[in-house]
Amino acid sequence: MIFDALASNDIDVYVDYSGTLWANQFHRTDIRPREELLGELKATLAQQKITLLGELGFENAYALVIPRKRAEALGIHTIADLAAHAADMSMAADYEFFSRPEWAGLQKAYGLAFRTQRQMQPDFMYAAAASGEVDVIAGYTSDGLIAKYDLVVLDDSKHAIPPYDAIMLIAPKRSSDSALRQALAPLLDKIDISDMREANLRAAGGDGASSPDAVARWLWERIGKR
Repeated sequence: MIFDALASNDIDVYVDYSGTLWANQFHRTDIRPREELLGELKATLAQQKITLLGELGFENAYALVIPRKRAEALGIHTIADLAAHAADMSMAADYEFFSRPEWAGLQKAYGLAFRTQRQMQPDFMYAAAASGEVDVIAGYTSDGLIAKYDLVVLDDSKHAIPPYDAIMLIAPKRSSDSALRQALAPLLDKIDISDMREANLRAAGGDGASSPDAVARWLWERIGKR
């Protein structure tokens, strides 16, 4: 695993997601408020001499997503609003979502029960929602296809889904490297969700502008304007 490579000083810097570390690396099943989770995660990482330098400014979490026009027509802005319509709707998600704790948490918090549930390849879900093939999908908050297909992320007011903030981690051997910290500092809290969605959409473009270098340069220019 990349995290193990960081912990053993085989790599210097790594970007991970708070919820991934919380659940997969440290096997925590409780859901904490964002700041509380980040604080405890930082302390836990410090015990391994790993530095949590900070957040990048966006998260990549599961989210319930619906076409904007459908949401406006039905007055759906939150998952709680959706729950009142779910019995007449179909939902699609990736192949593991319905067995994950996020789905169990959503059902417990909101009493969600859809007419049908389908499993789909992630790349196909967004188009299926946009075309009306399914009503709701469990998407990913930083996916560029949300913008491409004019979909909206429904607010999880009960915080049933844990936070998945993108965080910058530094290996133990580089923890006191002030030059490295200074070089990375311009990235912290500078990449918002709309820019990350656009970057992901560009990366999927399949042309010269979609290369890692081209997308990284575009994103750096966006950061520099803040």
